[in-house]
Amino acid sequence: MDEKAQPLVKVCALTDLEDGEIFRAEVDGVGTLAVYKIGEAIYVSDNTCTHGAASLADDGFIEDGLVVCSWHDGAFDLKTGAPQRLPCSEALKVYPVEIKDEAVYISV
Repeated sequence: MDEKAQPLVKVCALTDLEDGEIFRAEVDGVGTLAVYKIGEAIYVSDNTCTHGAASLADDGFIEDGLVVCSWHDGAFDLKTGAPQRLPCSEALKVYPVEIKDEAVYISV
């Protein structure tokens, strides 16, 4: 057994997600997350923009592989969380995703 293996936490059902949309998920022990579906790809990040404390699920949108915060037009890479457009300069926390039993799980 891998001692570094992280526990999986259920985030939401696959049926909760719509292509090109951001889903807000409340996860016990983790907090509020933003879940993104682009085609078959699923990404999960913290919900709060690192620049202006905006909710990405409520106030953000997906554009060309980025999540854009509408408060100040800053953007983050969905795969890595790296800031891609000012004024965002601090990375957004992203989580490894696993799909099983028709649900989205993350490693925490």
